[in-house]
Amino acid sequence: MQLMTVLFPPQWKVRWVIKTSVRRRSDRKHFSDPAVFLCFILLLKESFDVKMDKASDMKTGDIIMVDMKDEKWIRERYEEICRTNPEEYMLISLKIKRFRVFNRLFGREAGDKLIVKVYHAISEFLSEGEYLARISGDYYNLLIKVPGDYDDIFHHMIHLNAQIRDMPDEEGFGKIYTGMGLYLLTKEPVDFLTAQYNADICRAESKESLYRNTHFEIYGMTYWDKNLLGYDLEQTIRPAMENGDFKLYLQPKVDLKTGRVTEAEALVRWIDPERGMIPVSEFLPELEKNGLIDELDLYTFEKVCRTISRWIDQYGKKIRISVNLSSSMFNYRYFFKEYINAYEKNPCPKECIEFEFLESIVLNQVELVSNVVDQVKEFGFGCSLDDFGSGYSSFSVLTNTKLDTLKIDRSLFRNESDPREKAIVRHVIETAKELNMRVIAEGVETRGYVEFLKELHCDAIQGYVFYKPMPVEEFEEKFVKNGECAEV
Repeated sequence: MQLMTVLFPPQWKVRWVIKTSVRRRSDRKHFSDPAVFLCFILLLKESFDVKMDKASDMKTGDIIMVDMKDEKWIRERYEEICRTNPEEYMLISLKIKRFRVFNRLFGREAGDKLIVKVYHAISEFLSEGEYLARISGDYYNLLIKVPGDYDDIFHHMIHLNAQIRDMPDEEGFGKIYTGMGLYLLTKEPVDFLTAQYNADICRAESKESLYRNTHFEIYGMTYWDKNLLGYDLEQTIRPAMENGDFKLYLQPKVDLKTGRVTEAEALVRWIDPERGMIPVSEFLPELEKNGLIDELDLYTFEKVCRTISRWIDQYGKKIRISVNLSSSMFNYRYFFKEYINAYEKNPCPKECIEFEFLESIVLNQVELVSNVVDQVKEFGFGCSLDDFGSGYSSFSVLTNTKLDTLKIDRSLFRNESDPREKAIVRHVIETAKELNMRVIAEGVETRGYVEFLKELHCDAIQGYVFYKPMPVEEFEEKFVKNGECAEV
C-alpha cells in the first residue's frame, strides 16, 4: 500500500487502472516488472476493501439505500392501478428544493444521506396501497390515494410537507422544503410517462418554484399546461379562420361635437361552436408568443376592407376603421407589402383605413416608427399612436413622425377627482393640438370625463360611457343603416 501511494497520488488511482488495463492488453510484457505488478495487485485489493467497507456501513448504519424502489417498479404499480381503480389515485412528482445548494454547502455525501432520509420520511407517511419510488437524484414519484376534494388534498399535502420539513435534524442541516406537482388519474387514464410529465410540469412551472417554501400545484385544477394550449391553438386557428369563427367586432368612436359615429376600432372575438366565446386574455397572448398573431392581423384587415367596401356599395356611407398592428408585424421589415397585397384583393377608399401603433411597440424606435409611418401615409392610409400614457410615453415619437391621431390611454381616466390626472390629460391634449393631431380618449366610462374632455376640445371618445365593442352586424344596423347618434 505504501509503495502504491508513493508512486501514484490517491486522486490518480482510478485513472491509472484504466490507462494501465487498456495499454497493456497489447503490451503484456510490462507485467513482468515486479514493482508494477505489485502496485496493480495492491490497488485491486484496496478497491475491494473500500467496497466492503461501504457495504458494511450500509448494513450497520441507520439508512439502507438498497431499499429504495425505482422508476420501473412504480411504473408497474401505476399500470396495475390503471387496470383496477385509477380514479382513486394521484401521481405526485416531488423534488427537494435547492438540493444543488445543499450539496455545495454540506458535500455530496451529506446530499446522498438526505436523499435517503427524505425517502424514509415519505415512506412513513404512506398508507397501505400507496407507493413511492426514487426516480433519480432528489426526484421522487408517489402514488397516493386521492383523499377527497381540493380542500382535503390541500390538507393532506400540508401533512406530507410537515413530515419532510420536520424530520430530526441531528446534523444541523436545517428545514427541508420540497416542490410537488399532482396529477389526478381519470377513469380513462393516460400512460405513465404522460402522467409523469403532467405532474412534473406543474411542479416545475409553478410561480412558487423559485421560493424556498414548499409548494404544490394540481394539474388541471390550479395549473394548466400553457405549452399544450399554444400547440392546440396552432392546430385550430387556421381552421377557425376558414370556418369564420373569428368574428369582427367594432367599438364606436363618438364625435364630441355632434355625437355621430363615423369611426370605429376593429377588434376580434373568437367564438368557438362548442366552447362559445373564448376570452381574449386566453388566446391573444399565446398567439403573440408563437407568431400566429400576424395571420390574425391580416385576416382582420381583409375583413375590414371588405366591410368598408360593402357599406359604401350598399348604403353610400364611409366609415373609417382603425386596425391594430402587432409588435411582430411592426418589426418585420417587409410587413407593409403583405398589407398592400391584402388591400389590393379587397380594395376600398384608402382614407377609410387607419393603422394604430401601440405605444409599447414604438417606444425607443423613433427612426423605425418614422419610416413605417411614412410608408403607410404615402400609400394613403392614416396612422395613430395608441395607448399614449400607458407607460413611458416618448414625446420624441410625436415630434419626429407624421402621425395623424393620438389616443390617450384609459389609465389616465381612472380617478375623476384627481387634479394631477386632469392636469396631465390637459397638457397631452394641448400638445397634440399644437402638433395638428386629432385626439381620441379611450376607455372613458363616466359622464364627468365627457364634460371635462369637451371643455378641452378633445375630438372623440371611445369608451363604455357610450358604447361597448359590438358585432359588426349590430354596428351596421345602428350607425350605418340608421345613423344613430350618441347624446354628448
